[in-house]
Amino acid sequence: MLVAVHLQQLGPQRWRQVEKPAPAPSMTLDTCPVCFGIWLDAGDIDQLGDAEIDPAFLKTLVGQSANRMCPRGHGFMNEHLLPGLLRTPIDRCPGCKGLWIDGYERHALARSTTREGQEDATLQIAKRGLIWAAQLVTHLPIEVENPARGTPWAVYTLCALLVGMYLLSVEGLLFAREWALVAGHIVAAPLQAYTLFTHAFFHADWFHLLGNLYFLYVFGDNVEHLFGRRRFLLLYLGAGLLGGVLQALMSRATGTPVIGASGAIAGVTAAYLWIFPRARLLQTIPFLYIQLKIPAWVYLGVWIGFQAIMAFFSDAVQFAWFAHLGGFIYGLAITPMVLRQRRKEVAAQVRFRSAAAIFGKLPAPRRRPQPPAKPGPKPGSPRPGPEI
Repeated sequence: MLVAVHLQQLGPQRWRQVEKPAPAPSMTLDTCPVCFGIWLDAGDIDQLGDAEIDPAFLKTLVGQSANRMCPRGHGFMNEHLLPGLLRTPIDRCPGCKGLWIDGYERHALARSTTREGQEDATLQIAKRGLIWAAQLVTHLPIEVENPARGTPWAVYTLCALLVGMYLLSVEGLLFAREWALVAGHIVAAPLQAYTLFTHAFFHADWFHLLGNLYFLYVFGDNVEHLFGRRRFLLLYLGAGLLGGVLQALMSRATGTPVIGASGAIAGVTAAYLWIFPRARLLQTIPFLYIQLKIPAWVYLGVWIGFQAIMAFFSDAVQFAWFAHLGGFIYGLAITPMVLRQRRKEVAAQVRFRSAAAIFGKLPAPRRRPQPPAKPGPKPGSPRPGPEI
């Protein structure tokens, strides 16, 4: 049975989810293309929210008429205040009980249903202040609207592996130079092609390592949740390998050693961009000290565009620009296929559980009825000849 999730107000900025029968399959809402406001008829409100909204909503009446006419022709509407949710009043018609919400109010109401929107205002200011101070030092983006849905064990495993390999190289037990990718060496000695893969497990210093670990965790936890651990590891390893191949083929610095997991992490960021293009990141603009919420498609689009420009027009050979491009291309190519497979898997699980709940076991697949066989000639009867 389909279940619709509704929000029921328990107090200022406190909501809980209640299960109700699903609304109608489709609903037409009237919106303004200029201010992006929306008009909700009484029936629309009942389907979107609580059917007992009218008695509770009357308590929010301000007592003065709004400077707006009812779109249904019932005269002036009344103003209602929602102090825990909105700073400005919303307008409601006392005749048809329709509700008008402008664009700003729509955004504010939607935000009030999120985890961040339900936090105490003082706590929000303190958190944003700490984030702003940290970004002034690091200039790293902060993901605030897309929390992890589960424990990203594959991400943790990869982080532990990268830290372990770096410690081994620092202690001199492994020499990163021997596992680094050098394009000229691969051409001269093809047996060193293994470095196309191994270069992604070593880093030059702690700053290099921590930066890669940060981006792997920020973008990797959500991608792992949708990909699953095995496919996430294939995404990571495949992106690192293709990034190494493109770096070896396209780089003009054929004698420069290349190490680092940024090519593999670029594949993870590409998958994140494909799946969550509108997830917003907090970023402080350098030198302006302004903190903005930037959609992921803007942030990652600018980043990959910068990588492409630097790869083809820059002489800065100390960065593996083509490795980033190769890993990003691999992530964009594999993500749609993985998502299609995941949809099939989820659909199969849902069908199995529904059948098990109804029949107690998975029903046998239905077979198409076979058409009845045509009666053949009786034994001993002459066979019909060709028609003339």
